[in-house]
Amino acid sequence: MADMNSLLGNSEAYYDPSADAPSMVPEGMYKAYAKTLKEREVIVRSKFVADVFDLEFELAEDSSGDTVEFKGNHIEKGKFSGKTVKSKGFFRFKKPDPNNPNHKGKEENSGSNKSYMELLHSFAVKTEEDKEGRYFLPHINESDVVGMPVIIEVKHESWTDREGEPRVTPKAFSIFTWEDGVRKEEEVPF
Repeated sequence: MADMNSLLGNSEAYYDPSADAPSMVPEGMYKAYAKTLKEREVIVRSKFVADVFDLEFELAEDSSGDTVEFKGNHIEKGKFSGKTVKSKGFFRFKKPDPNNPNHKGKEENSGSNKSYMELLHSFAVKTEEDKEGRYFLPHINESDVVGMPVIIEVKHESWTDREGEPRVTPKAFSIFTWEDGVRKEEEVPF
């Protein structure tokens, strides 16, 4: 009868806790590249019209060497390079269009556009101040942001799924300029 070594082979196997990394990106600051941008229009509190910009980021290899704490362990951020993290939605409140029936009776809410202005600055999109001290906030599209280097603050967002089960998702809540980052050009497959 064969012994266990001959049945399983005699290759060695180990568990290295220092090489173990969680599948979910831990909270912290990460260098990343904008990967996609999606936009949708919403009516907020039945009063205001806003475009919501949802971004997806790819974590950069440039975070290698830096660590993040997760459940008492320090994990190298480079282990998460290539993973994607979606943003919370960034709202751009806009003037209601009098020709759009969905905008009828809606109000302007320009005082709530601070996070969108900060988003523009993170991607080096210029804003201009008018004579009244207001800033014109241009509409961004994918060509403005895809491949741009930024630093994202990842936080865990708790929510409940359709079956009533609690879930946690990493989200990019804040976006900052990556000063010495270089835009990542999209690779063309041939």
